[in-house]
Amino acid sequence: MNGGAPRDAVVSPLTWPRAILFDLDDTLFDHRRASAIALGAMHAAYAPGLPFDAFSRKHAEVLEAFHARFLAGEFTLNEARVARMQTLFAAFGHDIDASTAECAARLYRDQHQSNRSLVAGAFELLNTLRGQARLGIVTNNSTAEQIEKLNALNIADFFETVVISEDVGVTKPDPKIFTIALERLGASANDTVFVGDNWANDIVGAVNVGMSAVWLDRDRETPALADLSGQNVPKMPASAGGSLFSVATIGSLMPPASVVAIIRKVHNELNSATDVHALPPRRKGNQ
Repeated sequence: MNGGAPRDAVVSPLTWPRAILFDLDDTLFDHRRASAIALGAMHAAYAPGLPFDAFSRKHAEVLEAFHARFLAGEFTLNEARVARMQTLFAAFGHDIDASTAECAARLYRDQHQSNRSLVAGAFELLNTLRGQARLGIVTNNSTAEQIEKLNALNIADFFETVVISEDVGVTKPDPKIFTIALERLGASANDTVFVGDNWANDIVGAVNVGMSAVWLDRDRETPALADLSGQNVPKMPASAGGSLFSVATIGSLMPPASVVAIIRKVHNELNSATDVHALPPRRKGNQ
């Protein structure tokens, strides 16, 4: 008998998810930095008289548009690069021929490749997670481009599977691409955490198949690829009506130990009957 005194509550330690999936571009690979350097070099060589800020904003817009069209099968990757440059210059009243556009695209690509680097904290984070969970990549891009990128960044060996949209024929946020990754890793959705920077493609996509997620909000999202033909694009999960999901928001991958703790926390929240968080509100202006 304990005389009616309450027993001390037993607090269970945080468990590890079986699997952790990552987006690649602007989550692990610092595409933003490489793109800014590449665009600066291309602007100096081909458009020094054009205002750089406006040129940069327009380039970001056409880059996303033509990337989506490449993923939809309208262009090969090289065709998309040339057409992107022609569209970019045309927006400022400069018509350039295919040869000039190809040269500009080649300069941009060369500079982009030679300035590849990881997002700060990415390598340390992956090194900490190695052996604690099965790691994978889910990414929208060409197969050759992403495999080359992983090797150049020296992180390919961290991952047991790399699921690339061109290879599997479906793009995030379609649930099928996430399901393929789960099947390859032998993991269930509720025992997997997804880490990505794009709200619609990464976070909403992962949550809709039952994963918890960590949103790396670096103050800029790329648009969702919601209008590609043949894609099964999920709706935003409701924050009411019995839906349970867990999402955390971080601003960087530093310090890695804190990110690890957050990954474990959202995993345990999803698998707990209490303290389950609703999705944070989406930023205005990222429609």
